[in-house]
Amino acid sequence: MNEAPAVRGVILYGPPAVGKDTVTRALADLDPMFSLFSRVKVGPGRSAGYRMGTAEQLEELRASGAVVYENSRYDSTYVTDRPGLDAAFAVGVPVMHLGQVDGVRAVLDGYPAQWLTILLWCPREVTEARSTGRGDADTAARLAAWDATRADLDANPRFRFDLTIRTDEVGPEAAAAQIRRVLTAPRGDLVLVDFDDTLIDRLSAVTAWVAGYCTEHGLGPAVEQRMLEAMQIRADVNLVEALCAELGLPESAGALWARYEQELAASVKPFPGAIEALTAVQEAGHQVVVVTNGGTQIQRAKLEASGIAGMVDAVCISEEVGVRKPDRQIFESAATSVGRDLAQGGWMIGDNADLDVAGGRRAGLRTVWISHGRPWRGGLEPDHVAPTAAEAFALVRGGGR
Repeated sequence: MNEAPAVRGVILYGPPAVGKDTVTRALADLDPMFSLFSRVKVGPGRSAGYRMGTAEQLEELRASGAVVYENSRYDSTYVTDRPGLDAAFAVGVPVMHLGQVDGVRAVLDGYPAQWLTILLWCPREVTEARSTGRGDADTAARLAAWDATRADLDANPRFRFDLTIRTDEVGPEAAAAQIRRVLTAPRGDLVLVDFDDTLIDRLSAVTAWVAGYCTEHGLGPAVEQRMLEAMQIRADVNLVEALCAELGLPESAGALWARYEQELAASVKPFPGAIEALTAVQEAGHQVVVVTNGGTQIQRAKLEASGIAGMVDAVCISEEVGVRKPDRQIFESAATSVGRDLAQGGWMIGDNADLDVAGGRRAGLRTVWISHGRPWRGGLEPDHVAPTAAEAFALVRGGGR
């Protein structure tokens, strides 16, 4: 690691079975400077991963003002102590596991350091599947703890983590690499970027899919043209239902939509140079968030299939946040997902003049329009024009020069 690691620490917060231990091991494998911070535990049960103490030692810590945070659970008391933190920072980068927002606040306020706070998250059903899959005898208790974690977050809506990682979508090695990159990189700009036809060539994939579908079912060029016309900008199950009714397509709307979601996701490809440019802009210290309109399932499937899901700091999808571009709120949600505020400024990169350029400008962001060789058609103008996402990211790295 290349920037004074001894003054930096990591706090991992999340529900049971979210992968805190797995991500911590991946961090240690990536760089031995990372190590789990072992809290003091006073009480019965598991001792692995803790510094076991006595009631007398706990009272001594309290009396000397050395307790940064303590909480009780399962008939035990768990203590984050100042001497332990001093020792951990002296030898590397401590990785602390906490399950309460109040605990995170207490550490941030009570032990000055360059803390990176990370929300590790997974859905409740993933916690249940992981717990039962590894043979836990206390799955019910873990699910109750998941519910408590969700309630804790809901009770603290104003608290913002520096980074959110969905561990059901991002593997531990990719999560560890992302954490180290954010921890060690200088804090650069917020970079919001569109997904469809900005990072990936959605139009080519849709065109090929429609052509293949029509050929398979012996549908004529008029049907092919109508389907492509309807689906080239946006497609959802309601649109598919309308096309089935209008064109008399040979499959039910549900079957056709399910097939489209799966096959399109498998076929999308990033534009040439997009992945390399995305990596470069993050290595320069910028935080990148994908901001995309669309349904959660198909967009996340495309993000995974294209390899982009694990390459960005966060993803903001309109169906998940309940608002679409160009509404300012979706840009606010994207900034919040990485601990930023739109008042700090940043960038919006995209190919759509209304959704990305006008929406980004109204949100107070500098904008780069991806032209793909098209002329600007008028309206609220972008700050910059670039033919590809790769060149747009290069503009960002150069500060817009």
